[in-house]
Amino acid sequence: MTASHVGVFGCSTDDAEVNQRFQAELGVHFPILSDQDGKAAQNLGILADSGRAQRTTYLVDRAGTVRQVWYDVKVDGHAEAVTEAARSLA
Repeated sequence: MTASHVGVFGCSTDDAEVNQRFQAELGVHFPILSDQDGKAAQNLGILADSGRAQRTTYLVDRAGTVRQVWYDVKVDGHAEAVTEAARSLA
C-alpha cells in the first residue's frame, strides 16, 4: 500500500491488548484501533448481532470521501484489490 500512497489502519471491537497481540503475531505494521463498545461499528452499520464488527474495508480519498467499500472481507486477494482501487484514485 505504501507504493500507492495509501494510509492503512484497522479497527476492532477487541481491546487494545488483544489488538497488540494480533499485530505482533502476524507482523502487522499498521495501527489497529480499539472500538470496545462497538459504537463506531454501529455507526458504520457493520456491527453484527454478536457485538463484533464485520470485516469491512473503506477506501477514502484525500478529500475524505468514501470511494469504495468492501463488505464481508476475505483475506485472500483483498490487499491486491484494495491496492488496485487505490491506484485508480491517483
